[in-house]
Amino acid sequence: MDLTRVIIKPYNTEKTYLMTLNEEKKYAFIVHKDATKELISKAFNIIYGIKPIKVNVINRKPTSIRTGTRVPGVSKFKRIAYITLPKGMDIVTEEEQTSESK
Repeated sequence: MDLTRVIIKPYNTEKTYLMTLNEEKKYAFIVHKDATKELISKAFNIIYGIKPIKVNVINRKPTSIRTGTRVPGVSKFKRIAYITLPKGMDIVTEEEQTSESK
């Protein structure tokens, strides 16, 4: 698997925003469904130039959602990686850059 395609995009929610404010910063990313912790760590190191301390991975399984029709819909499968950075290190994700420039 190509390392530049392992990390798909940052996953920004209220919970992940609060994790970035701690002294030990944690960032969340949506990753490829077949990515391992080792691949995620290598890809993060290539993209941001920082070697993470720890990588935790969660599989968020599809759930039924309301669609307004008779047939209920299903949400998409997500694989979320929580990456812990060394103390004193910080990164700027793409979505943070666009909100600052507006």
